[in-house]
Amino acid sequence: MSDTQQRPQPRPFAHVGATVPDVEEAIDWYETTLGFDCIMGPQPVAGDGESHISRLCLDVLGEFEEVQIAHLGTGGRTALELFEFDEQEASDPEPKEEGYFHVCVIDPNIEELAAEIDDSGGEHHTEIWELFPDHHYRMTYCKDPWGNLLEIYTHSHERIYSNQGDY
Repeated sequence: MSDTQQRPQPRPFAHVGATVPDVEEAIDWYETTLGFDCIMGPQPVAGDGESHISRLCLDVLGEFEEVQIAHLGTGGRTALELFEFDEQEASDPEPKEEGYFHVCVIDPNIEELAAEIDDSGGEHHTEIWELFPDHHYRMTYCKDPWGNLLEIYTHSHERIYSNQGDY
């Protein structure tokens, strides 16, 4: 990039998608436990190609009988999109495999949220870690009731990593 070209601003995330075995149960859990708001759905979409949304989903998802889709708003203008397929198989996320494997939320009371996740059918999966020695930025990993990894930070990503240098 030349000196005369401006660097584009970072693009924000719009949403993260997750597949769950029961979309209604997942909506309730994410609303109750993380305070997300269901802003659309769940909507059934048939895999028959007869409607616009059906053709769009077939193009993106491949063949399926029916999928339920819901959109949940978070506090940061990023949404969580939930999918429930009629013929899905359960699997745990594989952090060492290529692809996305977790989402991260911010809560200053990391212990309280991890305990609430534990109490509501999820799991507090790791210890609570200080990200940098002698700093108050902390993190931990939990799992929702369907095994999806949820990381919790005490502060925003920009605040934690700005001017930190090397690990």
